[in-house]
Amino acid sequence: MTSVQPPRPDQPDPANYAYNLFRNKQRPDIICAVPEDRPVPHFIDQERWTFEQPLRPLQARPPGFDSKAAHTGVRFNGFYLFYAIASAPIVQAALDVLSGGL
Repeated sequence: MTSVQPPRPDQPDPANYAYNLFRNKQRPDIICAVPEDRPVPHFIDQERWTFEQPLRPLQARPPGFDSKAAHTGVRFNGFYLFYAIASAPIVQAALDVLSGGL
């Protein structure tokens, strides 16, 4: 019989993190999420990136954001890069068709 193990107290729920989101100016579909309690990576500069918004724990995550992947990325790199799929025009058009919003 398989037992379900409760989450360990030293591993908080990845959805409970607050992030600062930075958008790449040349490739606006690329977003870097940096936990509020971590330093901003050196590659995030005013020339190539712009501050997008804070992302609080209870807010809806942007399309393309994966909380578990973010947790892993932060653990290894201190940040999480993701592709905001719904901001790409062709993807947005496909989502509109699928949702019936033509």
